Amino acid sequence: MVTKETLKMALLGKNCLRKAVCEEFKKKALLGQYVIISRNGKACRIPAKEALKMAKAK
Repeated sequence: MVTKETLKMALLGKNCLRKAVCEEFKKKALLGQYVIISRNGKACRIPAKEALKMAKAK
């Protein structure tokens, strides 16, 4: 059974991970590097700038 406290902790963890990923994308974008993401279950290599735009849209 999911309690309010458990749900709150899960959301905080999700937000923390999302923030960490965005920060890493920013670093890689400044360096002109690529990131590997999953699209439809397959690994894709895309520029970090594009991945950062996608992450901010969500």
